[in-house]
Amino acid sequence: MAHIPRIYLPDATAGEERPLSPTLSHHLTRVLRLGDGARLFAFDGRGHEFDARLLGTKRDATVRVGTLRRTEDAPRLDVELWAGISRRTRMEWMLEKAVELGVATIRPVLCERSKTRLDDAQAARKHEHWQAIVRSATAQCGRAWLPDLSPPRPLVSLWEHAPCDIRLFLSPGAGVALPSLPAPKGRVALLVGPESGFSELETRRASETGWQAIKLGPRILRAETAGPAALAAIQALWGDWRVDT
Repeated sequence: MAHIPRIYLPDATAGEERPLSPTLSHHLTRVLRLGDGARLFAFDGRGHEFDARLLGTKRDATVRVGTLRRTEDAPRLDVELWAGISRRTRMEWMLEKAVELGVATIRPVLCERSKTRLDDAQAARKHEHWQAIVRSATAQCGRAWLPDLSPPRPLVSLWEHAPCDIRLFLSPGAGVALPSLPAPKGRVALLVGPESGFSELETRRASETGWQAIKLGPRILRAETAGPAALAAIQALWGDWRVDT
């Protein structure tokens, strides 16, 4: 069976015809070389996926949304990833893998040891670029739910703004391993530091505001590895990777 491209169409409705952005039109008609009438799958980011057809072969191509083909349940476990902002390719790789691993929300945070510094304009551009990566990863991995991506914010301003059942932060020196924790009853927040880890002040502040330090094992993982590894472990223990699902 030939591969059928998936595209993100927010608030898609069966029977409507929607214009495509010049970027998406170019990708479908010039990069993928799809012809007029080519079959697509369109997902709305809220759990619905539709059959669709490409109309036109230029930068102003449109898409006709067809019938609903499936409805995807919301993720079994609502996981927020608080990701310390790392250098460009590492951050992008982590965002992509977090989407594939079923994260529900991603909150990029600037830590004291983050090697990237952003003014307001740079933060806005980063957010837009990261949103494109999240959309692309969602389409590629077959999800119909689009993770929420927050604008980058300083970690210092967010400590107490995580209304989650369990709040975890990765620390190689922690004495608690993830499997020893009880299964959460609600949302899980996972905080991962940047390349150089958390400062002493951040580690202390995390403990003071109800975050539980955990370790993943005997080895120190890179920032871009630690987040996906922890997400995979969480999904295997409590989420949609459990053998009883």
